[in-house]
Amino acid sequence: MKAAVGIDIGGTKIAIGLVREDGMVLREMEFPTNVDSGPDQALNKMVQHIRSMYSVEPNIIGIGIGSPGPLDTREGKILSPPNLQTWHGYPLVKKIESAFQTKVKLMNDADAAAFAEYYYSHRSGYNHMMYVTVSTGIGGGLILNGKLYEGALSGAGEIGHMSMESCGPICGCGKMGCLESFSSGTGMMNAWKQKLTRLQQPIDPNWTGKDLFEQAASGEMTAAEVVMNGVDYLARGISQAVQLLNPELVVLGGGVILAQPTFYKQIVQRVPSYLLEHHRRNLTFSIAEQGRNAGFKGAAAIIHAENY
Repeated sequence: MKAAVGIDIGGTKIAIGLVREDGMVLREMEFPTNVDSGPDQALNKMVQHIRSMYSVEPNIIGIGIGSPGPLDTREGKILSPPNLQTWHGYPLVKKIESAFQTKVKLMNDADAAAFAEYYYSHRSGYNHMMYVTVSTGIGGGLILNGKLYEGALSGAGEIGHMSMESCGPICGCGKMGCLESFSSGTGMMNAWKQKLTRLQQPIDPNWTGKDLFEQAASGEMTAAEVVMNGVDYLARGISQAVQLLNPELVVLGGGVILAQPTFYKQIVQRVPSYLLEHHRRNLTFSIAEQGRNAGFKGAAAIIHAENY
């Protein structure tokens, strides 16, 4: 059975998997991105790990790469992702092609995760699917008429950068009031710390998103307010996208969603209150099934499907 390599590039870590066309992961590995060290050091590690995969399957049919956008997928360049500041303009596809002389496809990381959910989770019964990932940031991917829809410049589905408030928090992209600045893991942590600072309450520098949700669940008012605010903004953002695109299925994934099932349930309960009855009809929600491997599995799946 054929196998392809999938790479999932993030601001914190890079994950690589060797994936069969039936979705079985034959080998996987990950390492820190170390953004401050620049892209060449990460490329060297990618090449090293991919070479080790050729010992498992010498006939790899191609390499798919999922990366935060914006991207120039025609030229195979990573343009200016907020979380990859030192990678701006980096010609990653040419670098990988020159190392392995095989076909290489660059795509948005949320598109890759969306395609993994569609391709491997037996969702082909849905012709119109929207995928939303909530993690360090917020991203989205679209399946329209049964095909991955990337848009003119592979920028479709950027739900995280929908403007929710004209004078909201500054997002990592530089704009003010993006959905990501309110409802991502990073956005909610920033809001929590800012509220605690204003209230002159102590802040533990080691706190993580897990601590935020635990304190919210315990009834700590500041944390609970931040989480519910995140729920409301995310529900509003999803509802706006639903009313624009009218999908049959909304799949929610990403680290925050998968780690916090109550957060997922609250979002699903809240979205319908912002929808017209027509758009509520036949709309189904699902939690992502591909887990933490969705990024590299989707990047590999796009090679298997030759959906480009």
